[in-house]
Amino acid sequence: MNTAVPDPYVIEGSLPDRYPRGWFCIGADYEFTTKPTKLDYFGTSLVAYRGQETGQLHILDAYCPHMGANLAGDGSQVVGESVICPFHHWSWGADGFCNHIPYANKIPARARIKSWPVVEQNQLVFVWHDPDGGPPLPEQEIPRDEEVFEETYTPWVIQRVIVESNCRELIDNMADKAHFGPVHGSQSINLFQNISEGHRYTQLMNGSSPMGDMESEATYHGPGYMLHRLTHHLVTGETSKFMSLVMNVPTSMESFEFLAGFKYPIPPGMQGNPMAQIAYVRQLMEENHQGVFADLAIWKDKAVIDNPILCDGDGPVTKLRQWYNQFLVPVDEVPAATRERKEYDKSQPITFNPVPVAGPTH
Repeated sequence: MNTAVPDPYVIEGSLPDRYPRGWFCIGADYEFTTKPTKLDYFGTSLVAYRGQETGQLHILDAYCPHMGANLAGDGSQVVGESVICPFHHWSWGADGFCNHIPYANKIPARARIKSWPVVEQNQLVFVWHDPDGGPPLPEQEIPRDEEVFEETYTPWVIQRVIVESNCRELIDNMADKAHFGPVHGSQSINLFQNISEGHRYTQLMNGSSPMGDMESEATYHGPGYMLHRLTHHLVTGETSKFMSLVMNVPTSMESFEFLAGFKYPIPPGMQGNPMAQIAYVRQLMEENHQGVFADLAIWKDKAVIDNPILCDGDGPVTKLRQWYNQFLVPVDEVPAATRERKEYDKSQPITFNPVPVAGPTH
């Protein structure tokens, strides 16, 4: 009989050495105006603004290479399609070139900053990031979702939180079947499937909660944008549904901005009143304590772990991480097998029993 006691397990963890490649959602389209907005992403600072003439959204590096002022700082402004530095009023066009210096006869030839690729889709704004400087990949184009544009829904309402952890930690949720009970209050999970194909990764889940039975479908399009649909068949006999967003934008290797968005059917009496609709959605978000924000309590204290001990009841965590790694390597190093459709079914029913309450000690 082998009675050897195993040594305590040693957790191994390391951070990626670069930010992932892909489209990252930075908010709802109505949140960006002709007033410059400061964005602290990818270890630097960016400025986002809409041109006065076209209404198009532009994103540039925010630090002016003249004397280092931030183009989204106090006193910055937009004139035409250009953003004006508040320090010396150098003007920077949407293409990143300096196009006017009020006290110079000649603009320095090197006066250029980075202009970031931007796209607006599904009433949202996306910025493209590639650590190798490559252009957006056609196969990673953000698809139009027709349901998003239905007039029966409220506008997107976005809430942002800075999380002191690498953005990769958020993605694990797609395969983490067993956390839905302890963290999100699910009573049981009856169906749990993951599907990967190219830059898309989908989670299909059916289960129950104290509210009733639920059906959930969530898909990541690249590393930073996940669109989720949930339908609840309530114990009252009614059916409730909504769309949500789970998104991240890296701020540093050890932190990311977590963006959660929600879109609900417009309640009676609020048609044509978007401000009331937004307030309604914000109230629902505040009341949903076991929703997407429940993970924050875990993320703030957890370790990076590259060698997790997994059991037979866990979801396909390792397969998910292999899918995500395609965004952390140069394009020419992405395995061809990543493009193939793969399905992982972990639908063995699981019931989450309440944790026993310890009695008094003597």
